Amino acid sequence: MSEQKMSSPGAVVDRFRTWNRSRIARRRLAKDAVMTVHGFKFNGLVGMQDGTFEPEETALVNQLFDSVDLFLNVGANSGYYCCFAQQKGIKTIAVEPVPSNVTYIAQNMAANGWGESITVLPVAAGEVTGFIDIYGVGTGASVVKGWANNPVNLKQTVPVVRLETLVHPAPDGQTMFVLMDVEGFEYHALKGAAGLINAHNKPVWFIEVIGDGGPVDAGTVRFMDTFKMMMDAGYAVYSATGNMPRLEWDDIVRLNDDPAAQAASRNYLFLDKDKNIQDLIGTTD
Repeated sequence: MSEQKMSSPGAVVDRFRTWNRSRIARRRLAKDAVMTVHGFKFNGLVGMQDGTFEPEETALVNQLFDSVDLFLNVGANSGYYCCFAQQKGIKTIAVEPVPSNVTYIAQNMAANGWGESITVLPVAAGEVTGFIDIYGVGTGASVVKGWANNPVNLKQTVPVVRLETLVHPAPDGQTMFVLMDVEGFEYHALKGAAGLINAHNKPVWFIEVIGDGGPVDAGTVRFMDTFKMMMDAGYAVYSATGNMPRLEWDDIVRLNDDPAAQAASRNYLFLDKDKNIQDLIGTTD
C-alpha cells in the first residue's frame, strides 16, 4: 500500500469547488461589457446589467449621488456602484482586494471611457496594516474563512490597510459618501477608519452589516459592536430599504436576536445625527 496519504472526501470536494469557481470566474471575466438598463456598459452579474440587483439599494444610492461630492467604495467588487458615480461625474476611490475584481473594475471603467475621476486601490480595509488571506472570488469573497461557503483552497494573500491612512475627510462644504460591503469584516474595516468616522465633517455611510448568525460564525462578525461604534460616534441609523425607519438601540438589540430580520434588512444608512435625512434624499414616509 502506498505511503502517500489519502485525501479526505471533504478535501477533495474543496479542491474541486476551488477549480470550478476559478474556471467560472475566468470565463465571466473574458466576456465583453454590455449596455445595461442603467445607461452604461458593464461586465458582471446579470442582475447588475438588467436592473434586478438590489433595486431598492441601487435607487437609494443614486439619490445620494445627487447630494454628495466624493465617493469611497470599500469592497467595490466589479465596480457596479462606481459606474453610477462616474456616470454623474463624482470623484471616486474604489478599494477592492480581489485581483479578478480589480480587473473587472478596470475593464468596466475603460468600456465607458472613464478613468480621470476614479482611483482604484487593490487592497483590503482592516484594523491593522499588513497582509491577510481572502477567500473566494466575485461578490462573496471575504477575509472571513468559510464565508458564503467559499472553498478554503480558493484564497489569496492581499495587502490590508487602515482606511484612515488612505483617505482624508471631506473639506467643509463637501459631502463624502462611503459605501462599505466587505462580507462580514465591516467592524474591523471601520476600526481602521476612526479618522473618517469621527471627523468634524462626517461622511454619509451605507454599510452592509451582517449579524453574528450570518453565513458563518467565525468570531469575526461583530453585529452589535458595529452599530455601537457608529452610534457612539454621533451617527443616526436608518434602514436602507422599505420606508427607511430610523433605528434606535432597542431596535438593534431586537435585530440581533432575530436572524430572520437581519437577513431581510442587511444594509443600513449612517448619518450625522445633527443632520436631516430629508436634506439628502427627501421624505422617508
